[in-house]
Amino acid sequence: MNLFKRLITLAVFSTAVVGWAGVQALPPVEKTPVIVFINGKKYYIHTVKSGDTLYSIAKAYEVSEAVIKECNPGAADGLKIDQTIKIPVPEKVQAEARAEKKRKREYLSHKIKAGETLYGIARDYNISVATLMEDNPDVNPQALNVGKSLWVRKAEIGSSSEQEAKEDMAEYADNLNKATDDGYIYHVVMPGETIYSLARRYGITENEFVAMNDVDGGLKSGAVVRVPDPDRNAKEVAELAQAEAADQNQAEQNRGNVDVAFRSIPPSEPLDIALMLPLEVSSKPNASYVEFYQGFLLGLEHLKEEGRGAVNLTVYNTGHDQLKVKEIVDNGAFDATDLIVGPVYEDELKPVVDFAEKRGVPVVSPLANLSAVKSPVLYQLSPAPEKKYAKIGNLIDGGRDIYLIYASSNDSEFEREIIAELEGKSRYSYTYSYNQKSIFTPRDASSPAIADMADVLKGERPCLFIVLANAETDVDRILATISSANTSIVERGTKSAQYVVLGTSRWGRFNNIDHTSFFNNNVVMISTYHAKRDSAAVRDFDSRYIKSYGTLPSLYSYRGYDAAVIFGAGMRSDIDYRMLDKRYVPLQTEYKFLQSGENGLYVNQEWMRVNYNGNYTITLE
Repeated sequence: MNLFKRLITLAVFSTAVVGWAGVQALPPVEKTPVIVFINGKKYYIHTVKSGDTLYSIAKAYEVSEAVIKECNPGAADGLKIDQTIKIPVPEKVQAEARAEKKRKREYLSHKIKAGETLYGIARDYNISVATLMEDNPDVNPQALNVGKSLWVRKAEIGSSSEQEAKEDMAEYADNLNKATDDGYIYHVVMPGETIYSLARRYGITENEFVAMNDVDGGLKSGAVVRVPDPDRNAKEVAELAQAEAADQNQAEQNRGNVDVAFRSIPPSEPLDIALMLPLEVSSKPNASYVEFYQGFLLGLEHLKEEGRGAVNLTVYNTGHDQLKVKEIVDNGAFDATDLIVGPVYEDELKPVVDFAEKRGVPVVSPLANLSAVKSPVLYQLSPAPEKKYAKIGNLIDGGRDIYLIYASSNDSEFEREIIAELEGKSRYSYTYSYNQKSIFTPRDASSPAIADMADVLKGERPCLFIVLANAETDVDRILATISSANTSIVERGTKSAQYVVLGTSRWGRFNNIDHTSFFNNNVVMISTYHAKRDSAAVRDFDSRYIKSYGTLPSLYSYRGYDAAVIFGAGMRSDIDYRMLDKRYVPLQTEYKFLQSGENGLYVNQEWMRVNYNGNYTITLE
């Protein structure tokens, strides 16, 4: 049985913990060797047994009762059997442990290298993680200090398996989770897990995961990472919900009958804007939303230059915390707000919307596709999902032969959307593979064999190739095969069929595809946003952004600028008629708002169709 398992295999008694009067007659406290790091400090994790008292525990661990109460506020009300408490490790104990180990000759010294984890070191020596922690009481498994030396017990080398190392780390995380109440869950990275898989598992974005954890050197097996606790403040949230249940139910019943009248702010009056973003997570900047904020500031600067009036901007760091959002809204200083931009997550919107409905204040959701919260005070900048393929109607109206091209790995979201658009329409389906040459294998009996792509392009009917493959190499080869076939036909003096390739904007992330193949194949993409850097407006914004912040803007920067320009100017006049019947083009992407149902929110309808033309120009629709 390994060390951690020995620690949790304790006798459980049904009697109550005895108080001060019985101290002398009770067995001594069994001191645990389990130590965890919390906010950079070391703590013993002690499980209360029958007979344990504050006095006996304090004596065993050589700390004062006051220290135990300070670290465990609930302990002042009495201890309970099986209760987990944390006890600071005295500096004297740490110093003695270090000195003792240095005197021993039975240990190897291992210098920690960049990127190493305690799990990885344990595997290198086939020694248990528990033994490493016991022999190195000052080691923090969550953040190893590069260059520091660890003692490795020679007699234990080769005595532990990989499975035992995994169990040791899992138990360390379990003890850490029992001892902390900081709003996070601690997780030990297992082989094969990625930032993407963990972010998806715990319901956060990859950027949020990176902001919470030091993964500059990559995600390592055995690393201890943290993610938001889904039950954080659950009790407080539940109590708050219960206290306001009657008001909320009534609000939901009346929401369909909300009559909101917005008021424009004349240029002679300052416009008070509240910008609500998760700018920091665990004291680390959230890069994407910092970039949004920077773009927003440049948008306000542009409005100032145009003489649109003064703006008072208040920035709130929401931290992706519902209770924090509620506290911000309930603060009396928030009452003067004329326009709210954010928060970015739908689950934080309700208190903001309740506030806005009572005061007739517009709320701009800058990035989310809203599905649960509906209100006529809401404006959604992200385009309506159901409108995504409205601009490819001329490509699938029956005037073209349609070819779906799959591969061994495909974009499932793109496939799902396209199949829905093509319902009831004739098309051919093929699976692409490569073996010395490109091979297109029919996926059903209705799809004719393709011996050579040139045979397809020799026909008179225009073609639409929809490439569902999502591997960069496959996409590159498919595009090269189609354009090569087209070139060979033209060079022989034969007329080639007019064709278009429909792809996904995610192709823009590919780094090794020569984008001239997009032009050669008349590629069409549907995107939520497009900013072509040879556009005068985009070029001017880029220049300002680089001058202000020393780096190129991202799509978040552009969206922040757009939000500021559209609604900063709109609050001066257009808000009176709810921003309807007008197109807004702050940079290059268009916005047009329509109300979603009676008394529903206002949703942007404009997706961008990006056309890569054969004459090496890009046009937008």
